Amino acid sequence: MASALIELLLLCALALPASAQDDSRLENITASGYDTDPILHYRPNFGRSLPTQILITGVVLTLVAVLLIHLLFTAQYHWKLAQANYILQMSAVLTLLTSLIASLKIILDHAVKASQQWPFMLDYIGVDLPPLMYGDDGWSTGGLVGWLFMNATTSALIQITHIQFLTLMYPSRLEARLIFALLGPLAIVAAVMQMIPVSSSDNLVSIAYAVRNVCNATLSFLFTTSLFLWGILINRKQAWRTDGGTAAFGTAALTLAVISTALTLIY
Repeated sequence: MASALIELLLLCALALPASAQDDSRLENITASGYDTDPILHYRPNFGRSLPTQILITGVVLTLVAVLLIHLLFTAQYHWKLAQANYILQMSAVLTLLTSLIASLKIILDHAVKASQQWPFMLDYIGVDLPPLMYGDDGWSTGGLVGWLFMNATTSALIQITHIQFLTLMYPSRLEARLIFALLGPLAIVAAVMQMIPVSSSDNLVSIAYAVRNVCNATLSFLFTTSLFLWGILINRKQAWRTDGGTAAFGTAALTLAVISTALTLIY
């Protein structure tokens, strides 16, 4: 009886490596059928993933919060210099901050909901904001219109603030009129295009998305170019003063403008 048990254990011990070898061979055969996993071809790139979405939203939220704190601490000086610009900046910052907080809450709520269902993990794909579909996962028409109106308001306030700031850099009446006449319509069109996704026509939504990107890219490029022209050619001495952090602020503004323009052109 003991010898039979020993023989059985030996057979099992010999069978385990053979079984592992067969499994390994099967895996190699399966993997060698394609150069890469064909499923990965349909996976969105990492830039559209949930971790990237949370990271970018958090970084932008932090920058906007810092800008709001800066505006609050410099209110007594900023208000005396340019009241209209201060009102526009505060309105744009508060609207954008509200939009970012709402976006981050929706993203995190979606992540928590996904983690409570099988397979109890976070999704790879980022959250669609707003979800342009109807049903259990979609929004009502009222909620969709409200969200798109908030986006349109935020876009309009940001672009109008940039345009009004350019009139402070180029203060002559002719230059101000040219700035408003050339850039104002682009800002209005970009804001109106934010509301088009309410339509159920996919072609119309695609056209609106393309028009909005062109307007935003054009505005960002013109604003960045105007900053460089003013800081390098027109008013170089005052733009790069070391007192009061003027040079540091100018460097940061130009850097952010270049990054924003590059991202707008890429996407």
